Amino acid sequence: MLRWLKPALPTELTIAGRPVPVVATRRAGARTVRLKANAITGRIELSLPGRGGEAAAATLLKSHHGWLEARVSRWPRPLPFRPGAHVPVDGEPVLIDWHPAHPRTPLLGPGRLRVGGPAEALPGRVERWLKARARADMEATTLALAGQIGRRVARVAIADQSSRWGSCAGWNRPEGARIGYSWRLILAPAWVRRAIVAHEVAHLVHPDHSPAFHALNRQLDPRATEARRWLARHGAALHWVGREI
Repeated sequence: MLRWLKPALPTELTIAGRPVPVVATRRAGARTVRLKANAITGRIELSLPGRGGEAAAATLLKSHHGWLEARVSRWPRPLPFRPGAHVPVDGEPVLIDWHPAHPRTPLLGPGRLRVGGPAEALPGRVERWLKARARADMEATTLALAGQIGRRVARVAIADQSSRWGSCAGWNRPEGARIGYSWRLILAPAWVRRAIVAHEVAHLVHPDHSPAFHALNRQLDPRATEARRWLARHGAALHWVGREI
């Protein structure tokens, strides 16, 4: 008796000269296979129905090879935290000036970030410094803008989410809302970062995206629309900072 075997989907493909992970997930209730070249995660993403779909997914990968090549070729390149690398801080390139004799705590000066200690600990040390800088900057701005409109914030959190730059939860709680941001906003210009903070603070009053929300958002920061455009153009590259591949 012959048994039909499901085609095995690749876990990685070489596209535009780059190794690209292939991730397949199932969606309950879906009837078709969907293909996405995600410039933020750096993955080829396949969405499959709850059952089956492997053959269609394999065919889709083959038939859309040229389409995938075109998109992956436009993805940003990884920008690891290495000695001599230039990484953006507040939208400006900063040289990672590493030497084992430098102080281990990173010190930002004009155009350079001095940092010492073991070379293998450099990436983690730089990332922790960036996250701490992001938290201090956006927490202060959040509390200041929230104070302008008479709203309370219970907590400001920093994470590395890929789907959004900021979030606001519990806007109507008496103890205050919880607002979260991507730490990668510290890589963007300060005016872009402030605009995202203003967006989330406006949600303390309007949890939707109504005309009233947008009016308050513009009141808190008139460059809100301009900042969204900047992130639409440059935001994906921020997610490749600190990545090895």
